[in-house]
Amino acid sequence: MRISMGYAVCLLVQVVGAKKNLRAVVNNDLDVSSVESIKSPSKIEKAKSFDFYVLSMSYQPEFCHMKRKFSYAGCEKPQDFWRKNLTIHGMWPEDEDGSWPSNCSNEKFNPQTVDDLGEDRFYHFWPDVKLNPKHSLEYTFYEHEWEKHGTCTGLSQDDYFDTALRHFLPTPEVVHENYGSSIPKDTLLSTYRDENYDEVGDVVLVCSGGKYLSEVRICVAKSRADNSGSKRIKCIHEVEDEGSCGEVVHIAKFYVDEEEVVELKEK
Repeated sequence: MRISMGYAVCLLVQVVGAKKNLRAVVNNDLDVSSVESIKSPSKIEKAKSFDFYVLSMSYQPEFCHMKRKFSYAGCEKPQDFWRKNLTIHGMWPEDEDGSWPSNCSNEKFNPQTVDDLGEDRFYHFWPDVKLNPKHSLEYTFYEHEWEKHGTCTGLSQDDYFDTALRHFLPTPEVVHENYGSSIPKDTLLSTYRDENYDEVGDVVLVCSGGKYLSEVRICVAKSRADNSGSKRIKCIHEVEDEGSCGEVVHIAKFYVDEEEVVELKEK
């Protein structure tokens, strides 16, 4: 049984000491105003003035563990696909010097994009586990990703989200094989490299508390023709430095799966 307090302290240290993670931690329920006060652009960045994308994939069982007290709908009844695969967190424009643009216009998210690209596609590959899919779809997660990151790409909303969905990074089978267990970090890195035919460097592994797989990040080139994502590229050092996993990576289970095992043992 893990205790979340240590991770909470660790996360606060990351916010104060590592500016790179600030673009992502907003989605982990930290106070948005406090994050933006720590690091915010001195001016509204101009769309299209970035060099490449960072694609971040989330491991939902770990997110659900950290937010267990909220009993989010997607955590209580997760898709089986989320047990075997990481899902999209976001696709973020980035500059070669390690900085990034954000909130480049006041254009609001248009829910029509979800209909245009397919609601099932979002639910499957880019879910918001906080929501109950049986109720009317809410768009807070996608609103945040569009307004903070998408507005800086020069893409239409449909093109921005489609670019991210098309670059969905497959999860190696070894992650599912070690569901609820652990794996050497080098093994996980080499498996990602082999199964994705990677010739441009390792993925970036982000771990909660340095132990529990939380996110996997890669870098994607920006197309000169239309600003969409093109091919996988090697990440700059500033992105590589976001890696925070120790030599052994723990692969969490959804907490509902842990509870089922406990119930069976008690019977």
